Amino acid sequence: MEIVRDLEGLPAHPYPVIALGNFDGVHMGHQTILRAAIDRARREQGTAFALTFDPTPAKVLAPDRAPRLILTSDDKLQLLCKSGIDSVLVANFTHELSLLTPREFVRQYLVERIGVRTVVVGHSVSFGHNRAGNAAVMTDLGREFGFDVVVVGPVNVAGMEVSSTKVREVIVSGDLRTAANLLGRPHFLSGPVVHGRERGRKIGFPTANIQARTECLPPDGVYATRLILDDGPHASITNIGMRPTFAEPERTIEAHVFDFNRDIYDQDVRLEVIERIRPERKFDSGEALAAQIAADLKRARLILSPA
Repeated sequence: MEIVRDLEGLPAHPYPVIALGNFDGVHMGHQTILRAAIDRARREQGTAFALTFDPTPAKVLAPDRAPRLILTSDDKLQLLCKSGIDSVLVANFTHELSLLTPREFVRQYLVERIGVRTVVVGHSVSFGHNRAGNAAVMTDLGREFGFDVVVVGPVNVAGMEVSSTKVREVIVSGDLRTAANLLGRPHFLSGPVVHGRERGRKIGFPTANIQARTECLPPDGVYATRLILDDGPHASITNIGMRPTFAEPERTIEAHVFDFNRDIYDQDVRLEVIERIRPERKFDSGEALAAQIAADLKRARLILSPA
């Protein structure tokens, strides 16, 4: 499994099949596209590629309006690698690339650089200058250049069509259970553990202060979570917010890990956000906060306990 950023120097592969997309979230819809590409490549004894872009096009073309990404670039690539795909191709998205017509993009990237034999896309795909390319345009270009096109239709989970937009919507609303259903996994935040003000330690609940690189965060509140370390998941409870009891000036993500006494400062971690317990609120004293945290801990343990 490899990640390739130099598409100019890509060697020839047997029967290349490309799953094309931004893949933010690598959600259930994306997973269906990836599986279709893998299945086609296996039938043809070929090679299954995921072709994606870095940075994501919206960050280049409309940075002020770009949506908050569900995954960091590194996290997205790791999940793509775990999907069973043979290789991930990363095209550097630039203003110059954005000016290519759909036909120019297909000819230069898919045909000339990769030698594609089959392209797999979602039904709502867009590509090329001014997003002029769609699934029908890709199908026409396949006929012109001699490759097959597989269009994957809508994927529905619990009566909802899965999309990155829908996943973001439920995350920012605090509905992490629905987000997990759409993603096929819990939503997670990633970043290093940094030194904080040690407020939690002073009231008997030491926390890991996580400096999240993830953009799409749930609303302020208290959550049942799992901290993912090298040795696996650790049950935890996390506060996301401004710590109004202490009138702190910045938003923080502080995870208290159950039955845990290790130094993990400066480690990169993942924090799976399982369920919202309550909104963040101000308490009259540290003692009142500690009493509420104790109640929250019981609720978190219940949520995280095996069924």
